[in-house]
Amino acid sequence: MIRFIAERVVQLILVVFLMSTFTFLLLRLAPGDPARLMLTAHNVPASQEALDSVREELGLTNTLPVQYVHWIKDVFTGQWGVSYMSKQPVLEEIVRRIPATFELALGGLGIMLFMTFLFGISTALRSQGIVNRFGKGLALVGSSLPSFWLGFLLIYICSVKYQLLPSMGRGSLENLVLPAITLGFGLGTVYARVLREHLLDVLHKPFVKAARARGQSEFSLLTGEVLKHAILPMITMTGTSFAFMLGGSIIVETVFSWPGLGRYIIDAINMRDYPIIQGYVIFTTFLFVLIHILIDILCSFVDPRLRAN
Repeated sequence: MIRFIAERVVQLILVVFLMSTFTFLLLRLAPGDPARLMLTAHNVPASQEALDSVREELGLTNTLPVQYVHWIKDVFTGQWGVSYMSKQPVLEEIVRRIPATFELALGGLGIMLFMTFLFGISTALRSQGIVNRFGKGLALVGSSLPSFWLGFLLIYICSVKYQLLPSMGRGSLENLVLPAITLGFGLGTVYARVLREHLLDVLHKPFVKAARARGQSEFSLLTGEVLKHAILPMITMTGTSFAFMLGGSIIVETVFSWPGLGRYIIDAINMRDYPIIQGYVIFTTFLFVLIHILIDILCSFVDPRLRAN
């Protein structure tokens, strides 16, 4: 197990290093002058003298190799620089917005798991009936709907037309409902079909047929023995989805004006705030890989045969 964990930690370091390198290079190739954008944002005339002064202050006058060495050193020491726009440390800016993004991701995950188990188990129990056809249609709709379109639809129905729930901001549980549904609905409908297929596959195993012969009901089989054997793929899907929601909720946060990392990074991209963009990419990469490492470790405890892989 120690070797298993050590290998995953090495993978984490390697992925963070590669992503930091790609991010640094791609940002330097992007159009736009951060110095000019910074002066414009602060309503300062972009004279040549002012541009040169800002470039010197931001370290943009150094050669690319020198900038890269400084960046890599900062990545692994936690000193991710200072935001061009706010003049605040990048790590502080990110940490300040983590609770909002984490709250939204947990809400989306809750909606996803609710729909996954509700429709996954119900369609497995009624694999040939109208419930199964409804689940199949719902999965098709959920996988086809763009999240921004679903978000606007929910805002129109629940906020504009019937005024049931607030459509913007963060503060109460009511504010969380619509963005959480938008974030978790599509994944929940798709994963319900995946869970159904795993459950039906296990239902054809010999030990299940023996349990049926002993008179055990289908529901107790599904919620007991069968679901236990289908838990591994569910652990993987849950962890992957949570990582995705933490790093990929940009559209949802923008639509609902949710004050998290996603909305913040959009503003940083528009202003070419290199330190914020680089810090966001590294932070989300670290979270994504770390969550997958924890999933691997958890799955290896559930099924020790995975440690050999």
